[in-house]
Amino acid sequence: MEGQNTVNWRSYSVTLAIVAINIAGYILCTQMGEAVYNIGSMNAEKILVEKEYYRFITSIFLHADIDHIVGNMIYLFGLGQMIEQMIGHIRFAILYLFSGFGAGIFSILYAVLTGDIYDAVGASGAIFGLIGALFILLVIRDMRRRAQRRSSGTESVSAQASGLNVDSRQVPTGYEHISVGKMIFVVAYMIYSGARAARIDNAAHVGGLVCGLLLMAIMNLIKIRRI
Repeated sequence: MEGQNTVNWRSYSVTLAIVAINIAGYILCTQMGEAVYNIGSMNAEKILVEKEYYRFITSIFLHADIDHIVGNMIYLFGLGQMIEQMIGHIRFAILYLFSGFGAGIFSILYAVLTGDIYDAVGASGAIFGLIGALFILLVIRDMRRRAQRRSSGTESVSAQASGLNVDSRQVPTGYEHISVGKMIFVVAYMIYSGARAARIDNAAHVGGLVCGLLLMAIMNLIKIRRI
């Protein structure tokens, strides 16, 4: 049992790699200044007119200042190491990158609709995708708990008792104590705060959240069909 509960850095190696890339991106920004932001930021005009589509990716690995990257990396590590252990490395990488891409789409749509063309950088849109994914995982967890109470099946009960999820992956510490209600409150507060704060690309946050919700739901449906 003790061996099963041991978790090392390999369990969330993709999260660590993404954090490292973000830190490297920020160091590059400090050395080269505006040149990096001009080349890699999210900008509707550069993407739609000049077709610089690579900005969907580069923009989520750049940050404006030290407070920006420290805050985002704390969220990224906390959420990433938990979710990656639950869904695996490949699905986590897909979730993160596509959430960042979706955040960029929403950011561009908002810029076009409002006529406010701006440069945006940061991992927060992709991080909101992780929040959306965690919400889906919590909903699925609670649905399974209710099913277990109704059926009292020995197989499902033993899997939960061993500290493993249905994919035989280690359940991260603290995961069982997060409630859906708390998640709804946190997400609502973060969206509200982003809407009221200056220089915050809240459209990207909403886009990342929506993509995270949809991607995790789709991944779960694909997994169910394979069973």
